[in-house]
Amino acid sequence: MRPVHPINRVKTISLVVIALSGIIISCNTQNRNELTINRNNFPDVLDVKNTPRAPVDWQSFCFSDQGAWFGFALPDSNELSFSGPFLMTNGRWIGKSIVNLTFSDLQGNTLKPLSTQSTFYPGKLVREIRFKPFTARMSLIFISSSQALVHVDFKNIIEDITVYPQWYGSIFNHEGDIIKDQEEILIRGNTLKTRIRLSFNNSAKINSLQSNDSSYTCNYSDVNITENNSLSVIITFHDERSHNRKSDPTKENIFNNPHHYLEQNQQRWDTYLSKALQTRAGWGDEKEYQKIAVKSVQTLINNWRCAYGDLLHDGLFPSSAVNYFNGFWAWDSWKHAVALVTFAPELAKDQIRTMYDYQNKAGMIADCIYADSTSNNWLNTKPPLSGWAIWNIFTETNDTAFIRELYPQLVSYHEWWYQYRDLNHNQLCEYGSSDGSLVAAKWESGMDNAIRFDHSSIVKIDESNYAFSQESVDLNAYLFSEKLYLSKMADILGNSDLAQQYSFEAHELQELIESKMFDQVTGYFYDINVTTEKLVSVQGPEGWIPLFTQLASDKNAERVVMHMLDTTKFNTYIPFPSAPVDDPEFSKGYWRGPVWLDQVYFAITALNHYGYTTEANQLTLQVFDRLEGLKEQAPIRENYWPLTGKGMRVNHFSWSAAHLLLLYQQQ
Repeated sequence: MRPVHPINRVKTISLVVIALSGIIISCNTQNRNELTINRNNFPDVLDVKNTPRAPVDWQSFCFSDQGAWFGFALPDSNELSFSGPFLMTNGRWIGKSIVNLTFSDLQGNTLKPLSTQSTFYPGKLVREIRFKPFTARMSLIFISSSQALVHVDFKNIIEDITVYPQWYGSIFNHEGDIIKDQEEILIRGNTLKTRIRLSFNNSAKINSLQSNDSSYTCNYSDVNITENNSLSVIITFHDERSHNRKSDPTKENIFNNPHHYLEQNQQRWDTYLSKALQTRAGWGDEKEYQKIAVKSVQTLINNWRCAYGDLLHDGLFPSSAVNYFNGFWAWDSWKHAVALVTFAPELAKDQIRTMYDYQNKAGMIADCIYADSTSNNWLNTKPPLSGWAIWNIFTETNDTAFIRELYPQLVSYHEWWYQYRDLNHNQLCEYGSSDGSLVAAKWESGMDNAIRFDHSSIVKIDESNYAFSQESVDLNAYLFSEKLYLSKMADILGNSDLAQQYSFEAHELQELIESKMFDQVTGYFYDINVTTEKLVSVQGPEGWIPLFTQLASDKNAERVVMHMLDTTKFNTYIPFPSAPVDDPEFSKGYWRGPVWLDQVYFAITALNHYGYTTEANQLTLQVFDRLEGLKEQAPIRENYWPLTGKGMRVNHFSWSAAHLLLLYQQQ
């Protein structure tokens, strides 16, 4: 006997509205401050040791923070201090390393290191270089989106010693040039008028620039090495499309008190982790699972890009590890925001705003947007999950002003679906496209090449809108939940009439979906072919979305769960693949078999909604224990193969990290 579902479906829709608020209720902000976490307890959760061999080297990865469009890595050899920078503006490494440090003795002999150690802490790169008489500890942090600080402290000093430090660095040929600009170094990139300025403390005198303007050296006068002495370099990034950030501290302030900024960095990351590691999971306090949550936070923050060019608010790349994910995508953004709000609420809000910045007059949200808005993709949009994200931001922050700000735009987007994606005006919508192409319509679903669309066709609505002749169950389930969110938000804003209207519409849509899209014979939810009015009898993750949104009756949900837990269908080694393993078309194709962690999250949340908490917990642990490299230093992947757990496609994928974090938190 399974546990009784906590919601009695005989009750009024108003109770459903109340229950829906529990879909992803987060711990409140006060609770998230209760943990005391030190980021230093999580060294090298991710491996960022690499040295680029050429300007275009996507095998190398880097660390960034604060929304910076540039990043650095730890070197994979002992020769360099920090690798990079890598420029996200054009996907190129400007050099192997532009900031390195060496020391000479009084006789001019270069001191040879006895040993080196590299560590990646959350939010900080550290290099410890041990010489016979002292150890130089180099830290690299981001102070702002345009400023990085390299700071060197000395320790383990046997006796006072005088040495001659030298900063040096170089860039790849043809990537720009290096010039001396008074007492600073200016690196001028060839593309987008990139400028990187190196500023040195202690009034360092630059007395040599090597040939071809591709390298520099910065020699200090003699320095007496003591525990109280230190060296610093500020790396300032700017290009013609950067947004001016007036809050950046002055160089003088940084040089006068570098430890203040190091401590700020420590506090910020300790706060991130203290909030993110709040969990309801009984196993969540185990270090191996905490490390997965920390890796998720690191992945999300590393993919954070600040407002730049035509991107008017901050947001996250899907991944910084490939050259084609250099923008913000719609349903990625909604998913990122739900995870971000648990530890970085202001960034979560901006992630929503950045997509709504480009909402058109009809109410449509672009599929993806770029720093060059002429490249924005208006061929399609993405599934309507922004209401879910906005509501989760509110439950975490109680920010009524944020609801008031976004509500009119959310209403406009919601109504757009019924005006431009409902062929027969029966209140069951279809995915579609703006150019009449099938491929763009498939993209609109987010499940680009899903088996259910193999025999779909496209129908013209007007000159710039086309729709599938196929009503999709996931789309309409999302619209159902969005109506309930709109109802609750209207109540918060004091509009009871509008709240009642959306509540009534949700109830009507719930009945339509259950009566028309649930197959009593097979016990599963399916799309409908508009022409034949028959169910498209292909099973996929879309069939459990009515359980995720809590519109399914207990009886129907129980039958869907039977498929979800069936080891010949969806209960694989890594559960919840994008197609059941018994489908003849099951393969390694993008959405034709691989496991996507957003759909895993929706499935496990669905199980929890309907009382299958034991199964949900077991399946969550299967994911955490079996995904390739998740407990090691390997990156979080775009998707995974369900039969082995092997990672597939893109590394450092944001929405995978977002849903792993939510699964860890049991949100």
